[in-house]
Amino acid sequence: MNSLSISRTALRLALAAIVSVPLTACASRSNSAATRIVSVPVSNEKVLLSESFDNYDPHWRQVRGQWALVDGNLLQARDEARELNSMMYFDPLNVGDAEITTEVSIIHDMPQILTAGDEELLATKRRVAGAGLVFRYQDENNFYMFRTAGEEGVVLGKVIDGQWHELANPRAADFAGLLLKSDTPYQLRVRAVGNRIQAWIGDKAVANVVDDSLGTGRIGLATFRSKASFNALRVVER
Repeated sequence: MNSLSISRTALRLALAAIVSVPLTACASRSNSAATRIVSVPVSNEKVLLSESFDNYDPHWRQVRGQWALVDGNLLQARDEARELNSMMYFDPLNVGDAEITTEVSIIHDMPQILTAGDEELLATKRRVAGAGLVFRYQDENNFYMFRTAGEEGVVLGKVIDGQWHELANPRAADFAGLLLKSDTPYQLRVRAVGNRIQAWIGDKAVANVVDDSLGTGRIGLATFRSKASFNALRVVER
């Protein structure tokens, strides 16, 4: 009986050893397959410019305004109605097809107690003041612009030979239902590929137009009759 008991025990151990080998191999193959499934593909995006405004870059060129780096933001600190578009553009980068993204806040800078003149200025700001992106910039008289436009929306347009031409003027009621607020960051994004120009505020598509006035140019930022703060700029080739 002892001999038989030992034989049965040995048999069970041998069978267990035989079975365990393919199970281990299967587990190994299963883990390998799982690893392949969840692996993240490498992005093929070609980033042309990624600016966090932590350090001064001498390639930036100023067109009106008073620009400065403050706490990781690019600040345009002058509000002069006669200057209209105050711009900064990145000089070495000349690009045609690209997707450009920034985040911008309009700086509220009105006195707490308003005079009659201040009230008129505030009303004008609420209608038209804004800030945003400049693209395919050739000079201060020829460029595209996408920016906030007062409290009620955004505007996409172009300046050709010094003259402003509006391409799209979406209102907040169409894409958000809310007034745009001062001292609140908004993400603006433009995709220009060939003659097709698309624009977003946050995740809301607000413009999709065709225009072939300008094919290439610099990338930049702009304010219109306002002070503003930009905390990022990213340009990806499309």
